[in-house]
Order: sequence, then C-alpha cells, then structure tokens
Amino acid sequence: MLNKVKARFLIGVGGLIAVSFMVMIGYTIGSQSVSKQTEHQIRAEANKLVTKEKQEEKATVLSDDLVNEFLTQYFTKVQLGENNSRIKPYMTDSAFSEEEANQNKAINQVYKDYILDYRFESSSIYVNTESNVALAEVTYQVTYVSDLSEQQQRTTQTENKTVMLSYSKVSDKLLVNQLTIWNGKLEDMKEATNGANSSIPTIQGTTTSENN
Repeated sequence: MLNKVKARFLIGVGGLIAVSFMVMIGYTIGSQSVSKQTEHQIRAEANKLVTKEKQEEKATVLSDDLVNEFLTQYFTKVQLGENNSRIKPYMTDSAFSEEEANQNKAINQVYKDYILDYRFESSSIYVNTESNVALAEVTYQVTYVSDLSEQQQRTTQTENKTVMLSYSKVSDKLLVNQLTIWNGKLEDMKEATNGANSSIPTIQGTTTSENN
C-alpha cells in the first residue's frame, strides 16, 4: 500500500515537473518571438528615421539631383504652361509668378499651339553649394507644327538651352528663386562672343554631373 502511495506521489511530482518544463519552454519560445518582433520593429523605425533625415538633408543642400528634378519637370510638357502644377512645388511664389507672367506675354501665347511635346533628354549641371546657384546645359526635344489645320505637318528636333538657377531656402527647403534661360550651349555662346558678353553666365561649380 505504501509503495502504491509513493508511486502515485512520484508520478504526480513527475507530471508537475513535466508541466513546469513545458511551460518554461513555451515562455522561452514566446519571449524569443516577441524579442525578434520587437527587434524588427526597432530596425524598421530606425530605417524610417534615417530615410527621413536623408530626405530633409537633400531638401536643404543644393545638389545636382535636386536641380535635375526641376529641369526634368520644366522641360517636359505638352505645351507652354501645361506643366505649371509640376514645377510650382520647386519654386518660390515670386519666381512662379514671374514664370506665369512670362508665359502670358503676347508673343509666347501666339506660338503656344505651334510648339508642342517638350521632352527632357539630358543635362550637364554645375552646382555651387556656397551660393546656392546652379548652371545647367539642357538638351530636350520639341515638336513644331507649321500649320494648325494640318496636324500631320510636324517637325521634331533637338534643342539646347543654358539655364541659371538661383535658390533660396524657404521653410527648410531650397526653392528656385530666379530662373534665367539662354538659347544654345554655354560653350557655343562663349565662342560666339569671344567671352566679351557679360550677360553670359560663369560659375565656379563645387560639383558637376551629367544626367540622362
């Protein structure tokens, strides 16, 4: 009888130990799972923070990427003014108002329907991060319509512009505050005037790049 009691006692103790062991294993596995999930969340939040900081830094430091973004939007449009909603976020209010005023000049409105499908191709950009000024040579395609009644009479050609952009910091963002455009490439303009024309821009670029 005593042996049976001992046996039952030992079985009960063994069962309790087994249950405790299983509970400990389950807790350990659960803790590891929670730890891994927490670690994943922390890494995800850290990556988001780094990305946000990079975006903020990009918006406050003049770079060829920032300039190229604007030039791409500026020289890509169906016709004059069609891209206004896309270039406005890159410009100060005064610069955008001046751009609209230039678009509304009689001479530009007359030729508006004859010059279509602007397509940005590439740019060579020179950036001065100290003065927040950029100089760019832009290549783009444009289509000319010789007769509005005959839409088939179209000619597409590649053109070049030299663009100078002055940037101002507004609410921790660099925005185009002044935009000046010349016809042709910078070197061609200088060769044609032998460097005598003071209106031809010069810039000491701290960074240069070519974008396609």
